[in-house]
Amino acid sequence: MAVGLAILAAPAPAAQAHATLLFTSPTVDGAVPTSPEQILLVFDQAVVPARSTLTLTGPGRGQVPVGAATSGSNGQTVSVPVAGTLEEGEYLVGWQVTAADGDTMIGGFRFAVGSTAGLSLGSGGSVATRGAPAITGLRWALFLGLALALGGLVGTRLAKRTRRPGSSPPERGGEPAPWVRPGLWLSLAAAAGLAVLYLGDGSLRTSLGTLSVAPFLASGPGRLAGLEVVALVVAVALAGVRRDAWAAGLVAAGVAVAEGFRAHPQAAAPGWGATLISVHLLAAAVWVGALIHVLRVSRWRNRRGQSAGPLVRAYARLALALFLAVLATGTISGLLLIGLDDLVPTLRDTGYGRWLLVKLTFVIVVAGLALWARWHLARRPDRRQPAATARVEVVLLAAILAFSGVLTARAPPAASDLPLPFPPPAVGPVEGVGSRAGWIGVGAIASSGQLLVRLTTPDISSAVAPQDNEDYELVGNITDMATQEAVKLEFRRCGTGCFVAPVAWTRGDHTVTLEASSQHFEGGTTALPVAWPARQRPALLQRVVRAMRGVPRLVVHEQVTSDTNAGLGIEQPLKMSGRKYLGVGPYGSGVAPTVVVLSRSRTETTLALGYPGEGTYIRLTFDERDRIVREALAPPNHLISRTLVYPQPNDEHDLHRQ
Repeated sequence: MAVGLAILAAPAPAAQAHATLLFTSPTVDGAVPTSPEQILLVFDQAVVPARSTLTLTGPGRGQVPVGAATSGSNGQTVSVPVAGTLEEGEYLVGWQVTAADGDTMIGGFRFAVGSTAGLSLGSGGSVATRGAPAITGLRWALFLGLALALGGLVGTRLAKRTRRPGSSPPERGGEPAPWVRPGLWLSLAAAAGLAVLYLGDGSLRTSLGTLSVAPFLASGPGRLAGLEVVALVVAVALAGVRRDAWAAGLVAAGVAVAEGFRAHPQAAAPGWGATLISVHLLAAAVWVGALIHVLRVSRWRNRRGQSAGPLVRAYARLALALFLAVLATGTISGLLLIGLDDLVPTLRDTGYGRWLLVKLTFVIVVAGLALWARWHLARRPDRRQPAATARVEVVLLAAILAFSGVLTARAPPAASDLPLPFPPPAVGPVEGVGSRAGWIGVGAIASSGQLLVRLTTPDISSAVAPQDNEDYELVGNITDMATQEAVKLEFRRCGTGCFVAPVAWTRGDHTVTLEASSQHFEGGTTALPVAWPARQRPALLQRVVRAMRGVPRLVVHEQVTSDTNAGLGIEQPLKMSGRKYLGVGPYGSGVAPTVVVLSRSRTETTLALGYPGEGTYIRLTFDERDRIVREALAPPNHLISRTLVYPQPNDEHDLHRQ
């Protein structure tokens, strides 16, 4: 039976929904060459910007002015504009938001501005729950009160069914009465305390200084907290005035349902997540509360020479069903949040995991003591459980509750490869390059601290909205051409066909090697050149366009392929003028979203042109007379390679240049 009390350690961590920070711009411990216009936070679930959402501390430890926080992308992003221009140096960002469960999450990270950025960084980001000790204690009081009320009612029904004929019921001075009203009062006090803390974003001082509750009740967590308080007021009234304990218990059960909507599984699987946690909490509450009442009645009967065996056996049958319900819902909820692959690293490498291991060890010890006691009672049904064993169990259970409180206050570790809900925005200098890997189109956007890659296949109609049923995989590395040092790229998903990896760009030329594959098309490997820092040179493209408009005749040798594994395609010669050639490509107007110099020699210059909105990327090489000599055009569905030959000199152009 002691294992039943140990389950008290399980429900609260499941109902503690911590919002996970997935992405920041600027990146955590990252560097941007120039002052950012805004600071962006991306979370795994909808959050509400709390008071003093973000603070920015500069190199001199002074506060940097920032604008008001705004929320977007269905509440998953919080952005704050930066007032003015940030000087070079390191900056500390402190943030706080209200998560789906109403808890205020606080955290911080560092980034740097300028060429010296990153030299003393490496602290990583931090996340915690504001007011965690108070919130932890109040949540446990809330659940304990529900357990005493709901479990007490069920335990009373078991006691009534196993009562010896002629014994007086609890209301007539007989067996102990269930602690329904004390439990409801305890839950009400805890729910009111939580509402007060939520009103002040986890701070009692802020709560006392807040006169208006309208903004609080306008949020989902606020409405849930208010609903719980109202429900418990009604339950207390039913139990105290009307003395209708079962009606009061039914209303109180609604609080467990409300708690289900706070939980992380609800964010991972809307509807089903809340159902799982609600069943989990109700089963655990009945298990624990009924056990407490059964132990009280058993002691009362034993003191009067009555046998408590029938009551214990009846509870044991009920406890088995409750155990299966708790086990099933807890397991499914856990799998929704933490995969099997992450379990061992979490237990081994994180503080949260080590606390969890200690707690599980104590639970196993308590379970062993309970099994030994049951075996002892089975051999000697006329004897009670040894007092020494009971005292040890109580001490261990108290320790388990303490460990559970620690786990509830700590944010569970989040996997570093959690998918982003959408592609992260580019920050600072931007460079677009692309090619093809087998049947898969590859487009890459390099910006400060990151590389964003989009994969497409020939049967899609949009470069920015791939088919939902297409499953892509991507691995790669980046090589610094100066040092020839290759670093593996750690990609995380950001949508169908979308991958993003952090990159610590160094000055100079780089080669990004990518191996892409998909569910329905053969992939391959491609290499993309990236020059950093990405300086925009739109004037060079305009100069090339002006020169090409003056070319009367040229021959284009063109190859087209949709599968680079089969080669570049059959070469086709095409005769046309320079003006007509400009009408074939997307850069004929002389404008491109990104224009970056990839390489430059005495006779040739290569530009990288990027059109991310269309999923088209171009490598354009021109000669010393600004005439295009080679072009690699990579739209989403194929790769076009062109070599341009000029049979006759452009005499007028030559005279103009002289």
